[in-house]
Amino acid sequence: MSQIVRAFRPEVDNEKCVRCGNCQTFCPEGTVMVTDEGVVFDYRYCKGCGVCANECPVDAIKMVREA
Repeated sequence: MSQIVRAFRPEVDNEKCVRCGNCQTFCPEGTVMVTDEGVVFDYRYCKGCGVCANECPVDAIKMVREA
């Protein structure tokens, strides 16, 4: 299995998140899951494209530089 290389990854502020599901709907890789507790990303498959952050209506998702 090849390793995903990305410069940025999404991080969510679950206090701001309204659980609308846009991030899950628009993620091209299907790596986002919306739960009762908030948004969870599967970083094993996330490519860091930023679609989830762009589609968030309340700016709860920010793209941060990968360590």
